[in-house]
Amino acid sequence: MADTTAAPTGGRALFVRQSSGLVREVSVRNALFYNTAAFIGITVAWAPVFYTLAFVPIGKKFGLTSYGWTAILVGICCVFLGLIFASLATVMPRSGGDYVFTSRLIPKAGPFLAWVESFTLVFASLAVIAFEIPIVLHNTQISGDIIGIGTGVGFFKRANGWFTSGGSVTGWPGMIAALVVIALILLVVVQPTRRFHRIVTGLGAFGLLSWIVMWVAGLLFIHRASFEANLPKYGGMTAAALQKAAVTGGVVGHGFSWSTTVLPFLMSVVLFQYIGFQYSAYIAGEVRGNIKRGVLIGVLGALFFAVVMNSLYVDTLSDRLGTTNMLGWGINYWSGLRTPFGQATALPLAAAVSHPGLWPIWLFVSVAATLWPFLLCPVYISLISRISLAWSMDRQVPKWFGEVNERLRAPLNAILTAIGICVVLAILQNFALLPKSIAPPDGKLNLVSTIWFSILMALLSWCMPGVNAIVSRFSRPDLVRNAPWRNSLWAFGLIWLAFAVFTYWFAGIKPISDAVSTALKPGKGGVLSYFNNTGITLTIALYAVAVIIYIIVAVKNRASGVQTSLLYKELPPD
Repeated sequence: MADTTAAPTGGRALFVRQSSGLVREVSVRNALFYNTAAFIGITVAWAPVFYTLAFVPIGKKFGLTSYGWTAILVGICCVFLGLIFASLATVMPRSGGDYVFTSRLIPKAGPFLAWVESFTLVFASLAVIAFEIPIVLHNTQISGDIIGIGTGVGFFKRANGWFTSGGSVTGWPGMIAALVVIALILLVVVQPTRRFHRIVTGLGAFGLLSWIVMWVAGLLFIHRASFEANLPKYGGMTAAALQKAAVTGGVVGHGFSWSTTVLPFLMSVVLFQYIGFQYSAYIAGEVRGNIKRGVLIGVLGALFFAVVMNSLYVDTLSDRLGTTNMLGWGINYWSGLRTPFGQATALPLAAAVSHPGLWPIWLFVSVAATLWPFLLCPVYISLISRISLAWSMDRQVPKWFGEVNERLRAPLNAILTAIGICVVLAILQNFALLPKSIAPPDGKLNLVSTIWFSILMALLSWCMPGVNAIVSRFSRPDLVRNAPWRNSLWAFGLIWLAFAVFTYWFAGIKPISDAVSTALKPGKGGVLSYFNNTGITLTIALYAVAVIIYIIVAVKNRASGVQTSLLYKELPPD
């Protein structure tokens, strides 16, 4: 493509940039499955485990759990976020998503806020990848467990020993297995753009088929009585032990609670489950055809799947297995206590316990569901690379970092950097290289801290779209003059921002403030100890790194004579 601005006779102006090098090769269907792959992760198999991640009581009301009703409530609010992204992407169809929107729409502070927002989103995404890679290995073990239940073959009955050291997926066995998974992720993500999206769409469709099979076969063939009767034989625990764990763990509730000590925490967990449904807006520079239609279908279509999976799907199947059983299994898993098979709450595994004779069906679901956490990883790395491209075009990082490779039609250097960071995170997960005060209890990164770290790091990514929608018609009327729903955009933004602020205030900021007050009391270990044990220290450190990098780059650009004031008045090149 040609330059967006002609060079003057005396030489190229410093704010003039070359075209991006991207090609519009992403169809509406590709965008839908890109978003779907970005959010599903472990939901098909592990959906019930998220009941208890917030460590709050889960009750039932009108046939659904409070988690299921929260998923619907959050989904309704997310519709407004989807409309915001579709509207702004229509008039700013560039890769980089909300980084582009924030940097162009927010007066004065826009470039700074956009950098911090996107920088923290990148690290939140890397944390999600670090969470998903071990899950791929655990799901492989679960598939072996299912074969062992169905066939009685000793090799598969010992599946929990695969990739393990001392009974856990860690050490050199875990590291080697993680490197194999990372190599496969790299193999997928370095495919040319069109082929990459064909792979994502094909595997995504196969994964959705497993979801349908699990739901239909589960409703037809699994029963609480048979699950509870067979659990001691196959899982090594009784249903009574699970039910006691649910009560002891404080996760058995009644009805639906609007309490600010319950609802916001469930909302934050659901948001973690939904993150990614809007990511096709971050590759809008590659979506062909009608941008509004493509992004809208991709975003709202994926959101529909997200809501159904986290409400009707998980609640109906959990009811067949005994919701209290699922709560006890889940709370023991997150608490590091004994669980059936030593595994997380996995629906195909529980189904195999309930109906061992149908193990081939449950194995199909488990194998297909293993693809989802794997598939999420190349999609997130693709997202990171497009954000990196937007950074490089705005001179926030060196040009070479986001340079588009001609064969891949993708920023190869950014992809390889993200893969390298994934290897580092895998090392920190498998070897005790961190101080125990920072990574309790043994100096390794763990799944729970990884989740809460990613939720905290994504704060601006959830909040800024609402701010952008509210201020856009006043700050840059030239950019949003033709935006769909322009006259209602401020209302969409206000609704979404109120929801995001409510969630993060009561589930994040206020609990941290209360905990700090408690930690300051004599004998409580101090604030630093609390921050280290909860991952807040690392979150604050990375926000500080983002600010420092921005200041250094701003000083360097000013010294080089780069006219950033002109740069951010324009959209990035197409």
